[in-house]
This record gives sequence, structure tokens and C-alpha cells, in this order.
Amino acid sequence: MKYNYGQIWVETAIYTLIGLTIIGIILSIATPEIEKIKERSIISQTRDALVILNDEIQKVSQTEGNIKIVEFKITKGKLDINPNGNEINYTLENTKLEFSEEGQEIKQGDINLTTQKVGKRFNVVLRLYYNNLDLTFNKDNKIKTLHPSSSSYKIKIENVGFKEQKLNIDFNVI
Repeated sequence: MKYNYGQIWVETAIYTLIGLTIIGIILSIATPEIEKIKERSIISQTRDALVILNDEIQKVSQTEGNIKIVEFKITKGKLDINPNGNEINYTLENTKLEFSEEGQEIKQGDINLTTQKVGKRFNVVLRLYYNNLDLTFNKDNKIKTLHPSSSSYKIKIENVGFKEQKLNIDFNVI
């Protein structure tokens, strides 16, 4: 049987295109799922970091003048220290991951977790409330937002005593 060399090259090109198409289809299906797994991992790690931060805040609140420094790594999302609401919020924005039922607040220890729908995507918010404390940032009531960084933030937590009948915990980034 006599083969035409052109036919062999055409068959090779067709098989290569079929293989690349199959790889492309598999990647288009797998990539969003891999992203969701990564984001679920980020939320889990951030929840663990918030537990450590909360434990240090509780320790600092025991004694006036007490100071602790906590390292906090943000790879995705943002951390808000909100003195006006006496709360600390971590938000993972614009994710395809519907981490929990939309609009339902889930309590995990001292952390409240909420998933909010924004268009076709979601925001996942982890929140620590401090009703019994007066939070400040650099002795001011302005909201401080920490964004993703390649290095860890060093957050200084200081018990500055009572202010208007509430214990004042001051934060700073050093």
C-alpha cells in the first residue's frame, strides 16, 4: 500500500487539533472549579487568622497598657478595621464561590460569615463584632483597609484603657 506523504501530515494535524480541543474543553471545565477550591482555602486560612487575631484582642483587653503584635497575611480580599461599628471585616470580593446560602449569617465561634450576591458573583464576608469594646485605629475613628500584600502585615493591638465607659483597643500597622 502506497501512502501519500501529504496525507500523513494532514492526519497528524487533525489528530493534534482534536487533542488540543479536548485539552481546551477539560481546562475550561476544570479551571473554575480549581479557582473555587483556592478561594475556599483562602477563606479557611483567613478564618483561622481571624481566630488568632481575636484571641490576641481578648488577651490584650485583660490589662491596661498591654500590647500585642499579630502578623496577618492577606493574599486576596481585604481586611477592614472599622472603629465606627466596632468590628473587623474580611471580604473576599467578586468570587464565583457561593460559600454559604446567600444572605444568611452563619456564626462560627466569634466569627460571623455571610455570602452576598453581587450580579452573577458573590462577596464572602467574615466579621468579628466587639460590642463591649471601643475600637480605634491609630487613636482615630477612621476605617483602615488592608489590601493584599506579598508580605504579612504586623498589626499592633494596644489596650489604652477606658474611654466613655468602654475599654478602648487601638490598632496600628507597623
